[in-house]
Amino acid sequence: MEPVHSALIVQDAALAARSLSLAHRLLAGSGRTAMLAYDLSPMAETSAMCHALSELGELLVACVADPEVPVTTWGQVPLRVRLEIVKEAPEWSVRIASSAVHLLGTLEWLSDDEQAERLADPDLDPRVAHLAGLPGGRLGVVATDRVLLHDSAGVTPLAYEEIVETHLSRPAYPGPADEWEARELIGAVSPIDALDLFAAADAGWDAAIELSGRQQDTCPHMHGQLYCVDIDQVGLTLMSVSDSYSRVVLFAFSRPARNAAELAELVGQLLGTAAGVACGTQRAS
Repeated sequence: MEPVHSALIVQDAALAARSLSLAHRLLAGSGRTAMLAYDLSPMAETSAMCHALSELGELLVACVADPEVPVTTWGQVPLRVRLEIVKEAPEWSVRIASSAVHLLGTLEWLSDDEQAERLADPDLDPRVAHLAGLPGGRLGVVATDRVLLHDSAGVTPLAYEEIVETHLSRPAYPGPADEWEARELIGAVSPIDALDLFAAADAGWDAAIELSGRQQDTCPHMHGQLYCVDIDQVGLTLMSVSDSYSRVVLFAFSRPARNAAELAELVGQLLGTAAGVACGTQRAS
């Protein structure tokens, strides 16, 4: 029974690492941002904005002031807001909401002088700097103490302080600029390799962690397809779709990937091990 117990510990650790990595990537700039100030009337949501984490771990948001959206024209008095960041899977043929974070916090728009000082900082996220630097652009800081991560594994609460500690120790990977390069690695995976991954998962491979599975009617063009839900420093999250069932599985790496070279190496190791597990299963049967 000890090997089973050890495998569960390893899988729990992989899931915890994945949740933290996902939340870090989302707050650091991945995904689409929407913000609602629920004390203002009308309660208009703004989604024409971007976000990032500063080098000090502040959650920065940028937008262009819009008279139709009161939160964007609010003064410098702190304002209670609800922030949502939604990330889609890196797929071309379908749209899959892969993960999201939600948080309640306090927004404070910077003064003109404070904003000008931040915009002069070369380390400021370029997308945030561009939007805040436009005519009518604004830059603000959202303070919170907790975020809720929603993904295929369910809902995971995380302390904001824990995410900041991770951010201060290492950059989020893959970030928004790295994601499609990382996705190309999965595009090169052959159908046989993909089948080996799921065959190894069915054989009880420790590195394969099923996040969700459900009976559902699917569109005919999706039958037999495999989709990349996410590629992260922790592993690959893939979705397999049949005519009546879909499942999402995390294939965890043996160690975190910190850059493109390490990611390519770990993907290769993952595929090689999966082929061996699948081959052994086929021989045993």
